[in-house]
Amino acid sequence: MALNRLCYIIYFKHKNVLKKIMKIDGIDVYYTSEKSKYVTVYIDKSEEKRIKAALTKIRGVRSFEESLLDKAEVNINL
Repeated sequence: MALNRLCYIIYFKHKNVLKKIMKIDGIDVYYTSEKSKYVTVYIDKSEEKRIKAALTKIRGVRSFEESLLDKAEVNINL
């Protein structure tokens, strides 16, 4: 059974917000950059609405967007 996973990039204002993001159930943290203030996470597609709602409630989250890394139309063939 294959999981439908989505990669999201979450931008935050303070390092303390990172702890709140990591407490949300269903988020798997892949990469964290405290200097650039963003975190790359993987979520299940079935949990997307719930996690988006939880992220909008957290004060200090600047924005979040789906990563273009896995999109076939964005990849460049060299």
